[in-house]
Amino acid sequence: MPLAHMDAETPPTAPTWEEFAAFRGRRFLFAAGHFDYFSGAERQAVYFAAELVRRLDAQVSFIGWGGDGRFADEIRAAGARPVTFPLNPGIPSWSDRLQLLKLAAFIRRQLRPEFLLPYVWMHCRVIGAIWRLTGAEFCWWNQRDEGRGIRRTWLERRLMRTLPAVVSNSWEGRDFLTAAFGLAESRVRVINNGVLVPVEGRSAAWRQQQGISNDAFVVTMLANLTSFKDHLTLLKAFAWCCGRCENCNMQLVLAGSHEETTDSIRALAEELGVAERLHLPGSTRDTEGLLRSTDLVVHSSLTEGCPNGVLEPMALGLPVLGTNISGLRQALGRRAAACCLSAPGDWADLGQRMLERVRNGQLSALEGSQNRQRIIEHFSIDTMARQSLDVISTGTGVVASDRSGKSAAKLLAMQSQ
Repeated sequence: MPLAHMDAETPPTAPTWEEFAAFRGRRFLFAAGHFDYFSGAERQAVYFAAELVRRLDAQVSFIGWGGDGRFADEIRAAGARPVTFPLNPGIPSWSDRLQLLKLAAFIRRQLRPEFLLPYVWMHCRVIGAIWRLTGAEFCWWNQRDEGRGIRRTWLERRLMRTLPAVVSNSWEGRDFLTAAFGLAESRVRVINNGVLVPVEGRSAAWRQQQGISNDAFVVTMLANLTSFKDHLTLLKAFAWCCGRCENCNMQLVLAGSHEETTDSIRALAEELGVAERLHLPGSTRDTEGLLRSTDLVVHSSLTEGCPNGVLEPMALGLPVLGTNISGLRQALGRRAAACCLSAPGDWADLGQRMLERVRNGQLSALEGSQNRQRIIEHFSIDTMARQSLDVISTGTGVVASDRSGKSAAKLLAMQSQ
């Protein structure tokens, strides 16, 4: 068993902010995509940036490929600066590869970063290919999912070997990288996401907006309706539970953008006779309001990193059930793996666990309290930021080879592979 899996019950540690005094006023450049798109990885980047600004008075910028939406607003609120450079991060044509070299020149001349921090594999690949040409001292590979999109190209293999650091926010991402690229486990540092811990409390406002009565028992899953998730198993478990608790006004909320599995979810709800109990509100910006109206969160999925759709409910003190996969074991810890997680696809077991929480409010309250405490101990924003900075501190100047950069022709060839 990997060490990180064994150490799940030990809270993470990192040097104090005083030990990072040498980073005061230094220049950091984040790369996390388009400024109109804001999701989990982008939120983590903003959390880290805000801590750098607040704790170290760092000069923090974000480079993005376009837009001026919510992501840009969050960056400004954190005390950082969004900078736009038009680029297709997929690099599908030679003209775009030339644009990649222009990006390197722009970063070097206009932004002059000392530390480059790309988030998500796509941006790690782009920035990693040119980082030696930017004058920066450091660049990492920051894996934010379980391996989607990675093609094991020559460039990716080279970056895994030569970048100063490789980090992941999940065991699943770490295990994928070690297996796919033959890396030693110690090469990939797992850094838990940072999670805001709001004041506990319930609210009926979101229920009222959706026409859900106050006496309903609301089960929620926070995830886009895609094939990467397993909403159908949850739907079967929910229907089974409803059939055994006829006097319970159970309602199921699947909150996330309507993607390729939406129609099959609606069809199965009709078939199971629970269509009138199903709510598909789409993406919601008021996630906290929804969770404050929720009684139980269930996250059914076949593969995950470490999902924010589990961490955020835990921070609010909600009970969480789900699939027994590494991402949920990382989030919930060893105790919950035994009593709150079901085997993939096992809707009957999941339904039985749901029924126990519907009938036993004390059990739900206890598990919710334990979940909140785990977030405080294992997923604090402060610890995430200090661990990230510790990686940068350790990795600065570590890779002595390949420091002179590659020729433009070689970079272009590598990017195309």
